[in-house]
Amino acid sequence: MPAPHNSADSPVMRQFLAIKGRYPDAIVMFRMGDFYEMFFEDAVTVGPVLDIAVTSRDKNAEDPVPMAGVPYHAIGGYLRTLVERGFKVAIAEQMETPEEARKRKGPKIVRREVVRVVTPGALLDEEHLSGGEPNYLVALVPGPRAAALIDDDGREPQAPTDGNAKSKSKAKGKAKAAAPLAAALAALDISSSEFVVMGCRRLEDLRAELARLSPREILAPASTHAWLRASLGPECPALTTGDSLDGAADPASLIGRVRHLYEEGGTGLALGADEAEAAATALAYAEATQPGQTLLLHRLRRHEPSRHLILDETSLRNLEIFRTLRDGQARGSLSWAVDRTQTSMGARLLRAWMGAPLLDIAAIGARQDGIAALLGESRLRAELQSRLKDVRDVVRLAARARLGTISPRQLGALRASLQAVPSLAQLLAELGTRRTDKCLPAILDLGTDLLADLCKRLEATLVDDPPAVARDGGMIRSSVDAVLAEQRELAAGGRTKLAAIESREREATGITSLKVKHNNVFGYFLEVPKAHIKKVPTNWVRKQTLVNAERYVTEELAGLEAKVLDAQTLALAREHELFEALRREVSDAGERLVTLGDALATLDVLAGLAEVAEVHDFVRPQLLDAPELEIREGRHPVVERMLGAGRFVPNDTELAAGTHGSADAARLWVITGPNMGGKSTVMRQVALIAILAHVGSFVPAASARIGLIDRVFTRVGAADDLGRGDSTFMVEMRETAQIVAQASPRSLVLLDEIGRGTATFDGLALAWAITEHLHDQVGCRTMFATHYHELCGLEARLAGVRNVHVAVHEHRGKIVFLHRVEPGPAGRSYGIQVGRLAGLPARLLRRAQRILDRLEAQERAAPSSQLDLFAPRAPDDQGQATLDPLANSAAALSPAAADVLAEIEDCDPDQLTPRDAQALIYRLCDRLRAGE
Repeated sequence: MPAPHNSADSPVMRQFLAIKGRYPDAIVMFRMGDFYEMFFEDAVTVGPVLDIAVTSRDKNAEDPVPMAGVPYHAIGGYLRTLVERGFKVAIAEQMETPEEARKRKGPKIVRREVVRVVTPGALLDEEHLSGGEPNYLVALVPGPRAAALIDDDGREPQAPTDGNAKSKSKAKGKAKAAAPLAAALAALDISSSEFVVMGCRRLEDLRAELARLSPREILAPASTHAWLRASLGPECPALTTGDSLDGAADPASLIGRVRHLYEEGGTGLALGADEAEAAATALAYAEATQPGQTLLLHRLRRHEPSRHLILDETSLRNLEIFRTLRDGQARGSLSWAVDRTQTSMGARLLRAWMGAPLLDIAAIGARQDGIAALLGESRLRAELQSRLKDVRDVVRLAARARLGTISPRQLGALRASLQAVPSLAQLLAELGTRRTDKCLPAILDLGTDLLADLCKRLEATLVDDPPAVARDGGMIRSSVDAVLAEQRELAAGGRTKLAAIESREREATGITSLKVKHNNVFGYFLEVPKAHIKKVPTNWVRKQTLVNAERYVTEELAGLEAKVLDAQTLALAREHELFEALRREVSDAGERLVTLGDALATLDVLAGLAEVAEVHDFVRPQLLDAPELEIREGRHPVVERMLGAGRFVPNDTELAAGTHGSADAARLWVITGPNMGGKSTVMRQVALIAILAHVGSFVPAASARIGLIDRVFTRVGAADDLGRGDSTFMVEMRETAQIVAQASPRSLVLLDEIGRGTATFDGLALAWAITEHLHDQVGCRTMFATHYHELCGLEARLAGVRNVHVAVHEHRGKIVFLHRVEPGPAGRSYGIQVGRLAGLPARLLRRAQRILDRLEAQERAAPSSQLDLFAPRAPDDQGQATLDPLANSAAALSPAAADVLAEIEDCDPDQLTPRDAQALIYRLCDRLRAGE
């Protein structure tokens, strides 16, 4: 018996281990025939993740190698699972066939190379990407003082809280050392060629930009990873360092390319050293994920936060711009309410516009002009949107062509997209001629390069229905190439000759059941049933014996087989050459395709916004430089959509900082009224209308005049942060502190129930001081919803404060919400009535009402004293003090009277019919008489 051998010490395993050594932190998928195999710890790791069996290679070896595999044609789903679980995957492909390996000199093992590294930020395949969302890889380069701002555990240091002078001095010194951070970000989406760079001066700005970009992967120094995890919480994407991939270029060597790609885009700002480093880091890493390929990089543009309305993570979440708070889904968000795009490119562009609204009135006006041109043109706009449905993701298709991963079917989709473009241009030309000025807004112009030449090339080369994969051919028209046509004709002619041989041999031998067949072992052969063996000519050569038949080969059949097989092989090889040439032509037109794709996306977004404006009665807002805000009959775009047309109650809003606006305008609203009355809805609708206006969209209102807003701040909702160890109140105070520190006179601030998480007077004092600070020190437009009715007194003390309330109608202890904002404070908060609507027991509600009456009476008697629910009442006639008058009176009642009182307390009059009420009275009276 031979001695056991080590299965890891073989040419194939040595090849695998060499590749694994270059990608130690990746799962290596090693192509072997029709499977991608994984070995050693990779197999053990992915087996349970992918729910596949883990076996072993060479079970008789002394130390068998763990092994797991997946079919090559099903790799897409497995890759998606691994990437979603946070794995990095290196795909090692066979670069030659076994036959080619045997023919060449040297080792006969098939050569394999890593052709692609799949990471969360380097996804290309359709099944891995969301069509309407970008897939950003972000590189972060912190400024020189980043270490001073971030502790080892990832927390930002807090100033001392004690009040002595020494601590204050230390806090001041630390704040000076932790001056605004200069951090650079570069975001690259290799699936669409989007490449953008930006500078962040504060950690808050950095967090806001990361929330807006929502990257899938962040490249950052290891020293910042703890801070990023702490700051981004559960939403933190995959973190890695820029030099973690084998073969990644030194970013310093790419600075020249980065500066060449950069275009100032009207900002007039040169590319800073940190920004160039961030862009080069992202580029080096992205190129290392695609060995041997070239990325489609159209340009590098700058995003300048100061030119945009900033929405930080808190505002994006609280205002439900992209996802709802309830379930994290898109349905019910602002983007869902206004998205009528027909293409993936348009959906991504709309998302980008909503994440970074403009502060340039001229640019906003250009978008409004585009919407206005399409508004009212229902037939033409419907035709435009119908044609846009035929347009696929031109930009991502161009990127796949550049990287060599585009399929024949995807090239067919690109052809269909380009075929739709001329009709779109014609419809836009028709729109221009119908306008009074005979001029189409420039933002709707698709340009002069509609890529007609590439479209014709695709039409001439590709078959009408291309296959999904190029492996088996059948994608190129015979008419496009004489060599391909000749080989296909030979192959087709050979099949005809095979049929002729079968027919002739049947007639010559009399074997009517004779058939010409083929398999991969013997090629073509004649199969004869055993019943007719005696009729077989002697010059036939037997190849195989079966149970019921014999297989033979003739000299003529063997010669024809060689011609047919050669023709098929040559035709397939030639077809692959032609396909590759066509792919290169598409790749060479990549920059042109990106430009066209951007124009199509803009048209798609504007047509969709025009559709929303017409269907839901949106109007064009007026954007102003003055810090004012005037909305007439404003509506919440999402709530109205959910309720249906005509059911939402519109409201007016007027806020103006300083001396702007009418005499009645104020810069700070104190909003009171019951829960569920609509306070939060009113505040959110104002913010959403303002955001839509800055996006360039029309808005849900009768009219709107909106002064430019630099940031929207929100402090709404209640939630603790268990990851940071913060209570609900601490989260509330942190967010409020950021608002107080960062708000400017041009900001819009929404505050909901500030101070409710602590003792009543503590919360009231904080709410009072915050209101004064925003009014006196900041001067921004503010909406403050509260149940602290004491704050309504600020209207008499502060000139810019106005009290408003959401109206209700009360009838016999019940309330109806009118959802209408009216001047003045609310008379009460109606908490008990809301509790009744929520289904609290009637006895509990009556007890709550008695306690409320007592507290209100105590407040009226001693308005300046601390309310005490358990304060003793005055002694009664016998000198006995009681805590509860009901308890005292109940003690003096007879047992029968006490029973009657208890039954009355348990009774809900609103649930009694007249007959039931009469019966109850008779029953109670009889019980009282019986007890006398």
